[in-house]
Amino acid sequence: MGKISLRIAELRKKNRVTQQELADYIGVSFQTISKWETGLSMPDITILPSLADYFSVSTDQLLGLKPLDGELYVPEKTATKDFWNQKLEYLLRSRKGYWNDDYIRFLISQVWKIDKPVSVLDCGCGYGFLGLLLLPYLPKGSTYTGIDFAEDLIKEGENLFKHQKLEAAFFCKNVFDYSAENQYDFVVCQAVLRHLDNPAAFIQKMITFAKPDGYVVCMEANREFECCGLYIDGMDYQELCRHDGLEKKWQTELTRQGRDYAVAIRTAHMMQKLGLVDVDVRMNDKVEFVAMKSPNYDEVKNDFIKYNDWTSGISNEEREKLILHLLTHGLSRKEAEDYCDRNIRIAEFFSDNPDAGYTFMKGQMISYGKKV
Repeated sequence: MGKISLRIAELRKKNRVTQQELADYIGVSFQTISKWETGLSMPDITILPSLADYFSVSTDQLLGLKPLDGELYVPEKTATKDFWNQKLEYLLRSRKGYWNDDYIRFLISQVWKIDKPVSVLDCGCGYGFLGLLLLPYLPKGSTYTGIDFAEDLIKEGENLFKHQKLEAAFFCKNVFDYSAENQYDFVVCQAVLRHLDNPAAFIQKMITFAKPDGYVVCMEANREFECCGLYIDGMDYQELCRHDGLEKKWQTELTRQGRDYAVAIRTAHMMQKLGLVDVDVRMNDKVEFVAMKSPNYDEVKNDFIKYNDWTSGISNEEREKLILHLLTHGLSRKEAEDYCDRNIRIAEFFSDNPDAGYTFMKGQMISYGKKV
């Protein structure tokens, strides 16, 4: 069982009951109610059923072990443009460690055997990271088109390509609403499917954009690999690998909204069922090894810490808010508390050990196939 988090104050205010009215019903003083609400003391176990009955909740709900009936599942917002319009800085800094350039060259020349100019369509392109990554290794004359519904990301992409004197076409549209005038040789997405409520429909839309014999490519990190892919020098690796309860969150999101954190390992099967041929899967070979002697150590490490939300302490109010969110997504209170406390320990470790290094493997899978 997790720590007790009495929700008397919330229930009392929600039902517009004063401390004195509740105290009269239970047979205690209003000062006692105040102490329960502030955590200075706890009600006797024999009183809990009366408190729960008064508010028409279960004892577990009263103790904060389960969400209240009004606290319904709230869908994740990562498939919305408002979410991504606020993530420009995150994308610009976090994408630096995604790929080894020599592996991109290998995929293009040896796996996909692209030896003639191709037209590339990047679905959910963000600021055009994949275009900047691929174009230097594609045959001269290749073209890049990016489509994304987040206006701020599209504007940044246009500016970046202009600054680097690279030609590209950007369209600010939802991929599902986009009608391409032409079909493309190479249709790709990266880190998009895991945020969607219907990834198979997105792949199907990508297929419509591809020319016959054209490639459809999806690059996604496997969430289970990510959870076991982190080592921080000086911390217990087994503790870092633990993600008790997150499986429940993933399953709840899959059941309630179709959001699939295992989509990376399922994508090739989706592709085959949707009619692609020569389907295969590769694994991105990039592993981040960051230590004191690494180039740009401070910048890289600080970016990594910041974008994992390990940079600052979390207030008790913020912690409880996160715990309640996780409760509505299937976790027990103990699992939610352990998740929060693990992140706090990581933040404190980096703060106490400014020279700490780490190794991180995202486990990004590259699924691809050809359109008939």
